[in-house]
Amino acid sequence: MKKLVVVIEGPGGVGKDSVIQGLIDIHPTVYKKMPSITTRKMRQGESQGSPYFFVDEKRFNQMLKAKEIFESTLHPDGTHRGMSLPIINNILDSGFIAVKDADMIGINALKTAYPGKVLTIFMKASRADVEARLRNRGGREEDIKARLDSFDEKIKCEPEFDFSVENVILSETIDKVHTIIQTHIRSSR
Repeated sequence: MKKLVVVIEGPGGVGKDSVIQGLIDIHPTVYKKMPSITTRKMRQGESQGSPYFFVDEKRFNQMLKAKEIFESTLHPDGTHRGMSLPIINNILDSGFIAVKDADMIGINALKTAYPGKVLTIFMKASRADVEARLRNRGGREEDIKARLDSFDEKIKCEPEFDFSVENVILSETIDKVHTIIQTHIRSSR
């Protein structure tokens, strides 16, 4: 099995998390999600490692200093998030394809840490479909507006990705993404 990190990115509400979870649910011996490390508090329904590894600010800074965290961002709410080499290496060494969503900063950090082992897939949908999904999910109007405001900026990043997939019917999108990944692995042997 080729060690591979797959990043699925696109505008908020396009279905990235649903595709990632679908890949894992349908192919549990192939894919494993790469959880990031965060300083935010654990929410109801979350657990250590799902969707994040939760640490306090002191531990996060220790991990940064020790280079266990190789990329980090400060969020507007004052919490930190970062990617961990030991977590990713453990997934890859266990024979899984590591999969996550990440912005361009995260993608570039992954490409530096894992040269030649990162496959990027851009997920897209029409602005109207994204708005409908966001509204169906519920949530605060200002959060929906912020995601829609960033839609056009996110779409501009599409040419920087290895592949692009339109998410219209979720099950078909999951199959397309799986086929892209498996074809990439076969062609790079």
